[in-house]
Amino acid sequence: MPTVVSLLSEDKFNSAKPVIPQELNIFFPNQLSDLDIINACEGADCLFSVGSAAMINSFILERIPDIKIVQCMGVGFDRVDIPASIRAGIPVANVPGSNATSVAEYVIGSLIAIQRRLVEADAEIKAGNYLSFRNNILREGIKEVRGSKIGLVGFGNIGRQVAQIASVLGASVSYCASHRQPPNVELQYSIEYKTLDSLLETSDVISLHIPLNDKTRGLIGARELALMPQGSILINTARGEIVDQKALAEVLEKGHLAGASIDTFTPEPPGDDHPLLTLSSNAKKRLLLNPHTSGITVGAYKRMIENALKNMARVVRGEVPNNIVNGILRRENDLQSRERVSKQLEE
Repeated sequence: MPTVVSLLSEDKFNSAKPVIPQELNIFFPNQLSDLDIINACEGADCLFSVGSAAMINSFILERIPDIKIVQCMGVGFDRVDIPASIRAGIPVANVPGSNATSVAEYVIGSLIAIQRRLVEADAEIKAGNYLSFRNNILREGIKEVRGSKIGLVGFGNIGRQVAQIASVLGASVSYCASHRQPPNVELQYSIEYKTLDSLLETSDVISLHIPLNDKTRGLIGARELALMPQGSILINTARGEIVDQKALAEVLEKGHLAGASIDTFTPEPPGDDHPLLTLSSNAKKRLLLNPHTSGITVGAYKRMIENALKNMARVVRGEVPNNIVNGILRRENDLQSRERVSKQLEE
């Protein structure tokens, strides 16, 4: 009998060549409808969720009494109905930090690409416009990371990695977060705390590193984008729903932002009529798009899977899992315990 039901396909799982703990026996369902998942989970201990697979909704969570944990593959857990998981008494965990280096590298790399106008330069030279483009960018000026003021919205594992790299390159780093870091941490990373509005108003670059929830959905809208200085840059490697896509398209069209690097969209994949895909050719030059792969390097992919497997092995051994995101440490069959956790999270 399987101990783990994996919603990550067998071929993608095997391509990472992960080390599988001896406690685990993994089953890969061929179909991923709600009923297929429910049937596959009968008698299993763990459900392995991935962002590209089915939503783990209340219908599923209410019908998998044997499952002791829903383990997410990455840092995001928005593919699991968290309130429903609490009502069902099922722990939900993620694996933060596994792809932090990969995402941070992408943030800095895309920042440099936009500041140096590398994508535009490549296209212009291939079109035979070497001299005219060179003269234009020399006249307009080329920026560098050194001396840039970088603002981080969120300061978790990824934000910390970005701060470290940016500081080494000579940038100053500020941040805003739901909870301010202790003074020793701010000193360690050479960061300054600001409110969101202040961060937006005073940064050359804004990089988003927050989870998607009811408080962060639509956090960066037309008002917030207008607060950003003329010629600033927005980088989003978090979730597409955090940024108003239409409002972003409008400020790019108007030339208010020097550029934007977008790794996540809403919806995914974006349709042909998506606001960011229907921009004028001039606005598109300032936009760097990526298919939500900033954190899926070969190394990060393997780390995410292996760390998830290790956590599920803890559960199978009867240990308390790490990185719980819904407040349920063990499978709760007691209604009173579930109501207590739900109330704590609401507060």
